[in-house]
This record gives sequence, structure tokens and C-alpha cells, in this order.
Amino acid sequence: SALFTVTVPKELYTVDSGSNVTLECHFDTGGHVELRDLKASLHKMENNTFLHSERASLLEEQLPLGKALFHIPRVQVTDAGQYCCLIIYGVAWDYKYLTLKVKASYRKINTHLFRIPGVDEVELTCQAEGYPLAEVSWPNISVPANTSHTKTPEGLYQITSVLRLKPYPGRNVSCVFWNADMEELSSTVIDPHGKSGP
Repeated sequence: SALFTVTVPKELYTVDSGSNVTLECHFDTGGHVELRDLKASLHKMENNTFLHSERASLLEEQLPLGKALFHIPRVQVTDAGQYCCLIIYGVAWDYKYLTLKVKASYRKINTHLFRIPGVDEVELTCQAEGYPLAEVSWPNISVPANTSHTKTPEGLYQITSVLRLKPYPGRNVSCVFWNADMEELSSTVIDPHGKSGP
């Protein structure tokens, strides 16, 4: 009999948090697909063990075409990781690995301006949520900022960066979120003299 093989058209999927994704595996039976002999499953690596993925559903209508498509709705950060697509056909079996990366852009940066009473200083705050963890910088500012992060219930990072400085006349300050893993840059400008804005 022909050798039973599983292939993947794509090994890496990078998707936005909240969107849907379909992980795709192809298999070749060397001829007609006998569905009753076929078993396709998707497993996710958890703590060095592959466990059956509860989040993915198999789109069975594509199986006669030699395609095992696993649909994951509303992707969450917790869905990211390595997957194994295992297909058993009669006594033959084969598998392939897939990787799912999830990103959430730090697009919406909330800013806050606080004038410190009694001194000519302001406290500027930039806060945004995203994934993976981003670095925050304040270009052309020599004063160090205080940056911290927490995890939201959805698994996103909420990053808060606070900068305290003396405002210079006519000079705006910007904060920049750099998501190195996704090579994404988001920034916003704050006017230390009053209006804080996007």
C-alpha cells in the first residue's frame, strides 16, 4: 500500500486576538479516502505534553478532499503555542507540528496628565493593553520613567508607564510602545502644558 503522509501548507499562523483561525493539515491516502478508517485530531502542547485541543473543531466536509481543517473561534492569548495535527488512517498514522502566535496591538494608548501641586512638574502616564509584552520608551527624555505591567483576565498585558518631569515651553512629549516580537510600533503625543491627546 502507498505510504500515508501528513503535510502542512503552513507551519506558522500569526493571528489577532479575537479573530478566527483555521489550522490546516493535508493527508495523502494514496487514493480514495475511506472516511470510516480516518481519525483526525488536533493536540496542543501543555507542560511538555500534547493534550487534545478542546477549542478546535474539525471541519469534516473537507476530509474527503484530503484536508483536515481545525477551526478555532475568537482566538485568545491562551490559544498561542505549538499544536500537533495527528491523523490515523486504518493502521497507518502520521503527524505534523503547527505553531500559533497570537498578537494584540497596543493601538489604543490612554494618556493622563497630572500637575504636581507646589512644584513646577507634571506626571505623564501612558497606559495600553496588548500582547506579547511591549517595551515603553519616551524618546528624547533623559529622566527615567517608571513602567510596570499586569495581566488582564484575557491574558493581555496592561502596561503603565509614568514619567515625571519639568515641562519645557512648546515641547510635546511622546510615549512609544514597541512590540518587538511582532515588530509593531504604537505611539501617542502628550502636551505637558495642558491638553493630553492621542
